[in-house]
Amino acid sequence: MTSLRLLRAILLLTATPVVAQDAALTAELSRAYEGWRSAMIAQDARAWASAITSYRQAVTRNLIVSQKKSFPGAVFEVPVQPPALTGLRLLEADAVGATAHLLLFGKVDMGGDPALIPESVLMLKFFQERGGWKFDSSKLLRLNDQPEIARQIKEGGRPEFLDWPEFTPPGTPPAVPKLCDPPEFMAGCTFQSFGYETKMRINGHDYPAMTDHAEKLFVIGGLRSGPNELVLEIKPVEVPPGEERLLRLDFFVLTGREGQAPVRVYHYEDRTGNLGGTLRLPLNLTAEILSKGL
Repeated sequence: MTSLRLLRAILLLTATPVVAQDAALTAELSRAYEGWRSAMIAQDARAWASAITSYRQAVTRNLIVSQKKSFPGAVFEVPVQPPALTGLRLLEADAVGATAHLLLFGKVDMGGDPALIPESVLMLKFFQERGGWKFDSSKLLRLNDQPEIARQIKEGGRPEFLDWPEFTPPGTPPAVPKLCDPPEFMAGCTFQSFGYETKMRINGHDYPAMTDHAEKLFVIGGLRSGPNELVLEIKPVEVPPGEERLLRLDFFVLTGREGQAPVRVYHYEDRTGNLGGTLRLPLNLTAEILSKGL
């Protein structure tokens, strides 16, 4: 984006009458985002590495390497385009500690038929590094499933949801993860944690805590022949009356070949409701398990 186009985008963002915004912060965060966006459009790996946070660069690199893809080339193999900010309404520019965000409202164009683009809230997240702000990640909240948030925005004034914890910068960026080696075996995991807050570590790589949630994950660094370190940190949380606690893990080795199903190589399940503390599980890959599965 040229300097004139960037200035116009910033003026559009800061012109909202909803609430007095920090114009300097808005301008700085917008420039940081536009630097990342320009690098993505140009497929410039060096510019991308300069524009993105150290945390997101490591997370992205690990995910790509764990899929046996080429880094940084695969960074640009994305099915959607990074949206322009022009025409979006600024709801908030906020900074807490070394974290910040821009919250914007409107039709966020990431490609596709413009007539079919719904109204959404776009959250752009930033971390402060080496004296300046760097873009980290984005989150899109479609308002079709959020009628309360849509109502607050359209009523005017400062929306109440801006004070909700999930719309407040956390203050401290996450620690940069260690870099993984290319995997011996590409692997995925189905992780179910209900009635518990569960943190998982696989071969030294940590995953976000899971509470009352189920998710499919790529195993960072994959799995290796023989023993694999699998450690869970488990904390019980309240469950509704009549519900039971469940902790379940399934690991699959991914062949990477079209039409060939993943091989389940490990299964753990507990419904006793009595878990807590540190749990070390024996995930041992043998030739027999790899050939037959579980």
